[in-house]
Amino acid sequence: MLTFKQIEALYWVVQLGGFSKAAQKLNTTQSAITKRIQELESDFDVRIFDRAGQKALLTRKGQEILDLASQLLSQRDLMLMKVKGFHTFSGVLRLGITEITAMTWLPDMIQQLRLLFPKLIVSPKIGMAAELQQHLLGGQLDMAMLHGELRHPSFESQPLATVQFAWVGSPSLVSADIIYSPEDISNMSLIRQDIESGLNLIYDEWLAPYKAKSNLFTINSLLAMVGLTVAGFGISCVPIDYFRNLVQAGKLVVVQTSKPLPESNYCAMYAKDGSSVFYGEIVEIARATCNFSIPYGSGISA
Repeated sequence: MLTFKQIEALYWVVQLGGFSKAAQKLNTTQSAITKRIQELESDFDVRIFDRAGQKALLTRKGQEILDLASQLLSQRDLMLMKVKGFHTFSGVLRLGITEITAMTWLPDMIQQLRLLFPKLIVSPKIGMAAELQQHLLGGQLDMAMLHGELRHPSFESQPLATVQFAWVGSPSLVSADIIYSPEDISNMSLIRQDIESGLNLIYDEWLAPYKAKSNLFTINSLLAMVGLTVAGFGISCVPIDYFRNLVQAGKLVVVQTSKPLPESNYCAMYAKDGSSVFYGEIVEIARATCNFSIPYGSGISA
Protein backbone atom coordinates (compact mmCIF):
# COMPACT_ATOMS: atom_id res chain seq x y z
CA MET A 1 0.00 0.00 0.00
CA LEU A 2 1.40 3.39 -1.03
CA THR A 3 2.26 5.65 1.92
CA PHE A 4 3.46 9.22 2.35
CA LYS A 5 6.56 7.88 4.10
CA GLN A 6 7.51 6.12 0.87
CA ILE A 7 6.77 9.21 -1.20
CA GLU A 8 8.80 11.44 1.13
CA ALA A 9 11.69 8.99 1.04
CA LEU A 10 11.83 9.11 -2.76
CA TYR A 11 11.44 12.88 -2.87
CA TRP A 12 14.23 13.62 -0.39
CA VAL A 13 16.64 11.01 -1.76
CA VAL A 14 16.49 12.83 -5.10
CA GLN A 15 16.45 16.36 -3.68
CA LEU A 16 19.36 15.79 -1.30
CA GLY A 17 21.30 13.45 -3.55
CA GLY A 18 21.59 10.42 -1.31
CA PHE A 19 19.92 7.93 1.01
CA SER A 20 21.86 8.99 4.10
CA LYS A 21 20.97 12.67 3.66
CA ALA A 22 17.31 11.75 3.18
CA ALA A 23 17.43 9.67 6.35
CA GLN A 24 18.87 12.61 8.27
CA LYS A 25 16.22 14.95 6.89
CA LEU A 26 13.38 12.56 7.80
CA ASN A 27 14.89 11.68 11.19
CA THR A 28 15.20 7.98 10.43
CA THR A 29 17.83 5.44 9.38
CA GLN A 30 19.34 4.83 5.98
CA SER A 31 18.07 1.25 6.05
CA ALA A 32 14.52 2.54 6.63
CA ILE A 33 14.84 4.83 3.59
CA THR A 34 16.16 1.96 1.49
CA LYS A 35 13.25 -0.24 2.59
CA ARG A 36 10.69 2.44 1.65
CA ILE A 37 12.19 2.80 -1.82
CA GLN A 38 12.17 -0.96 -2.26
CA GLU A 39 8.51 -1.05 -1.23
CA LEU A 40 7.72 1.61 -3.82
CA GLU A 41 9.48 -0.41 -6.51
CA SER A 42 7.56 -3.50 -5.44
CA ASP A 43 4.20 -1.67 -5.38
CA PHE A 44 4.72 -0.25 -8.90
CA ASP A 45 6.63 -3.29 -10.18
CA VAL A 46 9.30 -1.00 -11.65
CA ARG A 47 12.87 0.01 -10.99
CA ILE A 48 12.96 3.59 -9.67
CA PHE A 49 16.74 3.87 -9.54
CA ASP A 50 19.33 2.55 -11.96
CA ARG A 51 22.05 1.20 -9.67
CA ALA A 52 24.36 -0.03 -12.42
CA GLY A 53 26.91 2.74 -11.86
CA GLN A 54 28.51 4.10 -8.71
CA LYS A 55 25.63 6.52 -8.20
CA ALA A 56 21.93 5.60 -8.18
CA LEU A 57 20.15 7.50 -10.95
CA LEU A 58 16.43 7.82 -11.59
CA THR A 59 15.04 5.69 -14.38
CA ARG A 60 12.47 7.22 -16.73
CA LYS A 61 9.68 5.57 -14.76
CA GLY A 62 11.34 6.74 -11.57
CA GLN A 63 11.21 10.33 -12.83
CA GLU A 64 7.51 9.97 -13.61
CA ILE A 65 6.85 8.66 -10.10
CA LEU A 66 8.93 11.49 -8.60
CA ASP A 67 6.89 14.11 -10.48
CA LEU A 68 3.67 12.62 -9.14
CA ALA A 69 5.18 12.32 -5.66
CA SER A 70 6.06 16.04 -5.64
CA GLN A 71 2.49 16.93 -6.58
CA LEU A 72 1.07 14.65 -3.87
CA LEU A 73 3.28 16.18 -1.17
CA SER A 74 2.27 19.70 -2.21
CA GLN A 75 -1.41 18.74 -2.16
CA ARG A 76 -1.01 17.13 1.26
CA ASP A 77 0.60 20.29 2.66
CA LEU A 78 -2.14 22.42 1.13
CA MET A 79 -4.85 20.24 2.68
CA LEU A 80 -3.19 20.35 6.11
CA MET A 81 -2.84 24.10 5.93
CA LYS A 82 -6.48 24.65 4.97
CA VAL A 83 -7.93 22.16 7.44
CA LYS A 84 -5.67 22.62 10.45
CA GLY A 85 -3.79 25.85 9.81
CA PHE A 86 -0.11 26.70 9.80
CA HIS A 87 0.52 25.15 13.21
CA THR A 88 0.62 21.69 11.61
CA PHE A 89 3.98 22.40 9.96
CA SER A 90 6.79 21.04 12.12
CA GLY A 91 10.39 19.97 11.82
CA VAL A 92 13.47 22.08 11.15
CA LEU A 93 13.83 24.90 8.62
CA ARG A 94 17.53 25.23 7.78
CA LEU A 95 17.72 28.84 6.66
CA GLY A 96 20.75 30.45 5.04
CA ILE A 97 21.19 34.20 5.48
CA THR A 98 23.89 36.74 4.73
CA GLU A 99 25.34 39.09 7.33
CA ILE A 100 23.20 42.10 6.32
CA THR A 101 20.01 40.06 6.86
CA ALA A 102 21.21 38.91 10.28
CA MET A 103 21.95 42.54 11.16
CA THR A 104 18.51 43.80 10.15
CA TRP A 105 15.25 41.89 9.63
CA LEU A 106 16.08 38.36 10.84
CA PRO A 107 14.53 38.93 14.33
CA ASP A 108 11.28 40.19 12.78
CA MET A 109 11.10 37.20 10.44
CA ILE A 110 11.71 34.65 13.19
CA GLN A 111 9.10 36.33 15.39
CA GLN A 112 6.50 35.95 12.63
CA LEU A 113 7.54 32.36 11.95
CA ARG A 114 7.03 31.50 15.61
CA LEU A 115 3.55 33.00 15.56
CA LEU A 116 2.43 31.16 12.41
CA PHE A 117 4.48 27.96 12.77
CA PRO A 118 4.83 27.34 16.52
CA LYS A 119 6.03 23.76 15.97
CA LEU A 120 8.69 24.78 13.47
CA ILE A 121 12.32 24.98 14.57
CA VAL A 122 14.27 27.62 12.62
CA SER A 123 18.01 26.92 12.32
CA PRO A 124 19.71 29.95 10.71
CA LYS A 125 23.16 29.73 9.16
CA ILE A 126 25.01 32.98 8.51
CA GLY A 127 27.56 32.93 5.73
CA MET A 128 28.85 34.37 2.49
CA ALA A 129 26.38 34.17 -0.40
CA ALA A 130 28.40 31.76 -2.55
CA GLU A 131 28.95 29.48 0.46
CA LEU A 132 25.23 29.47 1.23
CA GLN A 133 24.44 28.70 -2.40
CA GLN A 134 26.68 25.64 -2.26
CA HIS A 135 25.01 24.45 0.96
CA LEU A 136 21.62 24.90 -0.71
CA LEU A 137 22.76 22.87 -3.71
CA GLY A 138 24.20 20.21 -1.43
CA GLY A 139 21.02 19.87 0.60
CA GLN A 140 22.50 21.24 3.84
CA LEU A 141 20.05 24.16 3.66
CA ASP A 142 16.33 24.19 2.85
CA MET A 143 16.10 27.86 1.90
CA ALA A 144 18.43 30.85 1.62
CA MET A 145 18.04 34.62 1.27
CA LEU A 146 20.57 35.62 -1.37
CA HIS A 147 21.49 38.20 -3.97
CA GLY A 148 19.46 37.62 -7.11
CA GLU A 149 22.71 37.63 -9.09
CA LEU A 150 23.28 34.12 -7.68
CA ARG A 151 20.20 32.56 -9.28
CA HIS A 152 20.66 28.92 -10.24
CA PRO A 153 18.59 26.66 -12.54
CA SER A 154 18.07 24.22 -9.64
CA PHE A 155 16.42 26.90 -7.48
CA GLU A 156 13.06 28.56 -7.33
CA SER A 157 13.84 32.24 -6.87
CA GLN A 158 11.25 34.58 -5.33
CA PRO A 159 12.07 38.32 -5.17
CA LEU A 160 12.03 40.01 -1.76
CA ALA A 161 13.42 43.54 -1.95
CA THR A 162 15.93 45.73 -3.77
CA VAL A 163 19.00 46.75 -1.78
CA GLN A 164 20.64 50.05 -2.71
CA PHE A 165 24.43 50.17 -2.52
CA ALA A 166 26.84 53.10 -2.53
CA TRP A 167 30.55 53.66 -2.60
CA VAL A 168 31.66 55.29 0.64
CA GLY A 169 34.92 56.49 2.10
CA SER A 170 36.41 58.51 4.91
CA PRO A 171 36.32 62.34 4.50
CA SER A 172 40.11 62.13 4.51
CA LEU A 173 40.05 60.08 1.28
CA VAL A 174 37.10 61.29 -0.81
CA SER A 175 35.17 64.50 -1.31
CA ALA A 176 31.42 64.92 -1.67
CA ASP A 177 32.08 67.69 -4.21
CA ILE A 178 33.86 65.47 -6.74
CA ILE A 179 32.18 63.14 -9.22
CA TYR A 180 34.16 59.91 -9.58
CA SER A 181 34.05 57.58 -12.58
CA PRO A 182 34.34 53.77 -12.39
CA GLU A 183 37.90 54.17 -13.68
CA ASP A 184 38.68 56.64 -10.87
CA ILE A 185 37.37 54.22 -8.26
CA SER A 186 39.22 51.26 -9.79
CA ASN A 187 42.47 53.17 -9.22
CA MET A 188 41.72 53.73 -5.52
CA SER A 189 42.43 51.38 -2.60
CA LEU A 190 39.32 49.21 -2.26
CA ILE A 191 38.15 47.24 0.74
CA ARG A 192 35.96 44.36 -0.32
CA GLN A 193 34.56 41.10 0.98
CA ASP A 194 35.91 37.61 0.34
CA ILE A 195 35.37 35.94 -3.01
CA GLU A 196 32.46 33.90 -1.54
CA SER A 197 30.45 37.09 -1.07
CA GLY A 198 27.73 37.93 -3.56
CA LEU A 199 28.84 41.57 -3.29
CA ASN A 200 31.85 40.82 -5.49
CA LEU A 201 29.51 40.34 -8.46
CA ILE A 202 28.10 43.79 -7.75
CA TYR A 203 31.55 45.36 -7.45
CA ASP A 204 32.88 43.81 -10.64
CA GLU A 205 29.78 44.48 -12.73
CA TRP A 206 29.72 48.13 -11.67
CA LEU A 207 33.43 48.70 -12.27
CA ALA A 208 33.46 46.96 -15.69
CA PRO A 209 35.32 47.27 -17.97
CA TYR A 210 37.81 48.42 -15.35
CA LYS A 211 39.27 46.20 -12.65
CA ALA A 212 40.41 47.15 -9.19
CA LYS A 213 44.11 47.99 -9.19
CA SER A 214 44.55 47.73 -5.44
CA ASN A 215 42.44 45.69 -3.04
CA LEU A 216 44.01 46.83 0.19
CA PHE A 217 41.88 44.49 2.30
CA THR A 218 39.69 41.50 1.54
CA ILE A 219 37.69 40.45 4.57
CA ASN A 220 34.73 38.18 5.33
CA SER A 221 32.76 40.61 7.48
CA LEU A 222 30.64 43.52 6.31
CA LEU A 223 30.96 45.29 9.67
CA ALA A 224 34.74 44.89 9.67
CA MET A 225 34.87 46.18 6.09
CA VAL A 226 32.97 49.32 7.08
CA GLY A 227 35.14 49.77 10.17
CA LEU A 228 38.26 49.77 8.00
CA THR A 229 36.58 52.23 5.64
CA VAL A 230 35.75 54.62 8.49
CA ALA A 231 39.39 54.37 9.60
CA GLY A 232 40.51 55.63 6.18
CA PHE A 233 42.20 52.52 4.80
CA GLY A 234 40.23 52.62 1.54
CA ILE A 235 36.74 52.92 0.07
CA SER A 236 34.05 50.23 -0.05
CA CYS A 237 30.65 49.51 -1.54
CA VAL A 238 27.99 49.00 1.15
CA PRO A 239 24.20 48.70 1.60
CA ILE A 240 23.76 52.39 2.21
CA ASP A 241 20.43 52.43 4.09
CA TYR A 242 21.91 50.48 6.99
CA PHE A 243 25.02 52.69 7.27
CA ARG A 244 23.29 56.03 6.66
CA ASN A 245 23.90 57.05 10.28
CA LEU A 246 27.67 56.99 9.69
CA VAL A 247 27.20 59.38 6.75
CA GLN A 248 25.03 61.68 8.87
CA ALA A 249 27.66 61.61 11.63
CA GLY A 250 30.32 62.70 9.16
CA LYS A 251 32.35 59.50 9.51
CA LEU A 252 31.66 58.41 5.94
CA VAL A 253 31.10 60.27 2.68
CA VAL A 254 28.88 58.88 -0.08
CA VAL A 255 30.98 58.95 -3.23
CA GLN A 256 29.25 60.81 -6.06
CA THR A 257 29.65 58.79 -9.26
CA SER A 258 29.25 59.31 -12.99
CA LYS A 259 27.41 56.00 -13.19
CA PRO A 260 24.20 55.13 -11.30
CA LEU A 261 24.96 53.51 -7.97
CA PRO A 262 24.74 49.69 -7.84
CA GLU A 263 21.81 47.75 -6.45
CA SER A 264 20.95 44.12 -5.82
CA ASN A 265 17.65 42.26 -5.86
CA TYR A 266 17.48 40.01 -2.82
CA CYS A 267 15.60 36.74 -3.34
CA ALA A 268 14.40 33.75 -1.37
CA MET A 269 15.77 30.61 -3.00
CA TYR A 270 14.88 26.96 -2.49
CA ALA A 271 15.04 23.72 -4.47
CA LYS A 272 12.63 23.33 -7.35
CA ASP A 273 9.80 20.88 -6.70
CA GLY A 274 10.07 21.64 -3.00
CA SER A 275 7.04 22.05 -0.77
CA SER A 276 5.65 25.01 -2.70
CA VAL A 277 2.85 25.68 -0.19
CA PHE A 278 5.16 25.77 2.81
CA TYR A 279 7.97 27.69 1.14
CA GLY A 280 5.48 30.08 -0.41
CA GLU A 281 4.28 31.05 3.08
CA ILE A 282 7.89 31.54 4.22
CA VAL A 283 8.48 33.83 1.23
CA GLU A 284 5.44 35.94 2.11
CA ILE A 285 6.69 36.33 5.69
CA ALA A 286 10.14 37.28 4.38
CA ARG A 287 8.64 39.92 2.07
CA ALA A 288 6.58 41.40 4.89
CA THR A 289 9.55 41.71 7.25
CA CYS A 290 12.37 42.40 4.77
CA ASN A 291 13.83 45.81 5.71
CA PHE A 292 17.54 46.42 5.33
CA SER A 293 17.53 49.84 6.98
CA ILE A 294 16.54 48.95 10.59
CA PRO A 295 19.33 47.49 12.75
CA TYR A 296 18.21 44.22 14.37
CA GLY A 297 14.57 44.62 13.47
CA SER A 298 11.67 46.78 14.53
CA GLY A 299 11.44 45.35 18.06
CA ILE A 300 14.76 46.83 19.15
CA SER A 301 14.38 50.07 17.22
CA ALA A 302 10.89 50.84 18.56
